[in-house]
Amino acid sequence: MSSLGWTDYVSMMGSFVVVLLLLIGTLIMIKRMGPKVGMSNSKKIQILEAQNLGGRQKLILVGVGQETILLGLSATGMTKLGQFPNDTDFTSHDEDRPEEISQTGFQSILSRVLNK
Repeated sequence: MSSLGWTDYVSMMGSFVVVLLLLIGTLIMIKRMGPKVGMSNSKKIQILEAQNLGGRQKLILVGVGQETILLGLSATGMTKLGQFPNDTDFTSHDEDRPEEISQTGFQSILSRVLNK
């Protein structure tokens, strides 16, 4: 039985380093290109905003065509909470709040849905 020399160890370590570098390179490429694989440039659905409520619950504002849809997402399913045209102005003030407080975007949509 022959013993391994230092050249054999260097050769094994070099091969191990090459394999590790290939693995790291592959993982980096997957991370960069992963979400884009299979998607075309013409997106029909856009996630405009998402709000985590905790406990595997989220509110998601989605743009689909000419509509904006507010979805409630939980561990058990998904619920449509509201639907608005894209040209809806969400920068209006509530009547029961002072004029200096302005709600825009996601907060305003959520307050409109809850006040229905």
